[in-house]
This record gives sequence, C-alpha cells and structure tokens, in this order.
Amino acid sequence: MSKRIIVFLVLALMLISTATIYYYIYLPSIRKAVKLVVATRLSKEEAEAIRSAFLSSQICKEYGITDIEFRKINMALWKDMALSGEIDAFFVGEIPVYNYLLQENALKKIDLEELKTLADQVDDKFKGYGKSGDLYWIGIGVAVYGFILNENFIDEYNITIPSSWENITDPNFGKSILAGEKPISFPLPSKSGTAKTILHAILQKYGWEKGWETLTILGSLSRFVDSSERARDEAAEGIVALAPAYIGYGIYAENVSRGAAKFIIPQSEGILYISPAAVAFNSPHPREAQAFIFWLLSDDGQREIAKLFYYIPVRKVSGVEFVRKYYEDLIKNAYEYNRTLAERVESAMITYFEAAIADPDAHEMISEIWEKILKEYSRGRMSLDELNYLKVLMGKPLKINDPETGEQNYFTIQFAIKLSEDISKNPTLKDALYNEIKEAALQRYTSILKELGTG
Repeated sequence: MSKRIIVFLVLALMLISTATIYYYIYLPSIRKAVKLVVATRLSKEEAEAIRSAFLSSQICKEYGITDIEFRKINMALWKDMALSGEIDAFFVGEIPVYNYLLQENALKKIDLEELKTLADQVDDKFKGYGKSGDLYWIGIGVAVYGFILNENFIDEYNITIPSSWENITDPNFGKSILAGEKPISFPLPSKSGTAKTILHAILQKYGWEKGWETLTILGSLSRFVDSSERARDEAAEGIVALAPAYIGYGIYAENVSRGAAKFIIPQSEGILYISPAAVAFNSPHPREAQAFIFWLLSDDGQREIAKLFYYIPVRKVSGVEFVRKYYEDLIKNAYEYNRTLAERVESAMITYFEAAIADPDAHEMISEIWEKILKEYSRGRMSLDELNYLKVLMGKPLKINDPETGEQNYFTIQFAIKLSEDISKNPTLKDALYNEIKEAALQRYTSILKELGTG
C-alpha cells in the first residue's frame, strides 16, 4: 500500500471520528430543546408521576424531548387551546370531548409510523377516525367509575351504606344532615368529567324522571366542589361519607386514609370508560407529541398507566396481572350507557343540573326541604309514602320557557336535545336557559316549603 493511500485513509478515519464525536456530543447540545405541553384532567400528583416516568424513558430521549408539562384545563377550553398553538397534545378526558374536537378540526391526524404500527394492535373501538379514514385519537387505557365511601363518617352518623346511586335517596343515608353534616362531596359537572358521566349514567339507568329525582336528592345532600380531586380528598379525610371517583382516585383515597375509605363499584352501575390521547391541531411539536402517545402505548407505558391509574391496558402486555384481576368482578357490575344520546343532551343537562340543583340559591332551598322532610319522618310525623311523594315533587323535571322561542315545555329528553342543539348554534342561549331554569326551580321549591310549613 502506498504512502499516499495510507495518509488518505488516516485522514478519512480522523474525519469520521470527528463527525461521530460532533454528532453524539456537540450536535445534541445545539439542538433546540423540545418541551411538550399537554392539556389534561390529571391531578397534580398523577401528572408529576407520569411526567417522571416519561422523561426517564428511552423514547423520550430518542425524540429529543427535554421536558413535558401537564396543564389541567377545563375541557370547554380545549378547542381554543388546540387552535392557539399553546398546546401540543391532549391526555385523558371523555371520548365525546375528543369526538367534538375532531368534528371541529381541532386535532391533527396521527401519521408517525411507529405509533401507527402500535395502534394497529389496538381494537377499533378504542380509536377515533376522521371522515377520510385517518386516525386522530386513540384510547390508551380502560378504567371504571364508582364512588368512595368513608367508613368513619358512616359509623359516626350511623347512616346506611349505599350499594347503588339510588340508595342515597334512602332517608337513613341522609340523616347526617340533621346534625348539620352533608354526606356527599360532588364536583360540578361543568368542571368534572367524572361528575358529568355519573349524571348521564343515573339519568339513563333510572329513566329521565326517576333520574332527576335521584339527582335532586343527591344535590340536597352534597357539598358542591370545583374538582374531582377535592371530592376525593373530602371522602378520604372523612369530611363526607361519599364522593364519585374513577378507580385511580378511589385507590388513592384508600391508601391515604389508611383503610377508612373504600372504593366501591355500585351494584350494576360500574361505568367503564376509555381514556384517549390526541395531538392538538396547531401543536408546535406534532412529531414529539405523537412520540408521547407512542410511549403511552408501548409496553413500558401501558405498564406504567396500569400501576399509576389502575387502567386496563388496551394492548396485550405482561406485568399487569394485578390490575386485570381487579376488574374480573367489575364486568358483572358494568353498566354501558348510550354515549350518543349523552352527547345530544349534554349541554342542556349540565345547565339544568347547575341551575336547578347546584346553584347556591336553589341548593340552599332543596337542602332545607330535604332536611325538613327527614326531620318530620324521623319524628314519626310523616309516613314513607308522604316522604316519597315529596321526593317525586322535588325532582320532577320542571316546566321552563324555551329561551329561543319563548314557549313553555317540560324538560323532557326531547326538549333537552333541542336545547342542546340550540346552544351549539348560539352559545349565548346558555345563560338565558340557566336563568329560566333557576327561576322555575325557585318557584317550585318555594311552593314545597310552604306546603311543609314550619317545624
């Protein structure tokens, strides 16, 4: 080999070595650091746990992601956030919200090949497709809603233990209000996917009229709070006897309460739900946002969400037997409500609940009514038949003015669908509807209080 060739080879090797060192050492240091911002409904502690797990993953490193921030944002604002460019992705929440975002062109299609390959292993019932057939959102886990019961509160006030939502209307469950203590902590459905889902399930499981009767008594027994976490914590601490929760919050409450709180799947009312993830339409980092979803669907990600949230993975992975066993009995108690119908009535339903039941003025009156009824019943001055009559009277759907036409109609399912459609076309009608409902509710409650008299 000639001296010239040897020199050439040495120089070539030096160039290759320099390029390698530059690629692995210097280039990463000058690459733009990618920080993802994800809109979510996760609690602060859940967000921190998933953040830590993701940032330590190989996938995170491969895609150059240096940080991820989870922002708990009201789902009513998700569309605006998706179009603002401030958000990269969405994680957990309700399928109807993701379908709405898809319908409003607020999601970016999933086109990362690695992610699409994993998505092919997931059943289509866990995926959301656009009209073109492209994939836009994907469920990353399945969980269940139930409620947390605090045995210390139950024992202190000697109240009955409910096994279903209907049981809360039993006068013996509500008697703690005679001692000035509300037995339920319930989030506002406009701020909590958990509360909203519970409302839908109760209305469909018991029927529209019986459902509103149940929800009215629920309201009279509730401390209304602004988040599912607050309701969870109040049940865990024994401030109340009961709070709605998904399984992850339920297990958390059990752990922090040292056994005083128990997560219960109501009899024949365990509501299964899918937690999705998607990329925001104007995400500044769509490739990296998809990498986050890719990690959630990976074997490590699926195991992590099972451990953190007690989700059933949507892919077949090992190491999650503990959570699968937990769900074996759940299937027997599962209740699948009609989500299409739920979407059609949702706007009007939430407005009705928050105007006729959770509004401070209305809430004060129904609380006073139910307390008077239970007091009379406990003293033997009211029969169970009379109590049940008043319970029906309290919760019967109101006759209200249609804010668009001015016509009076009872709040039936059909009217709720019509009102929801009107609100979607003209959001300003929502405030007018709220006022109409509240006025009708206060008139009814005033009438009932007069019938009850003093005592």
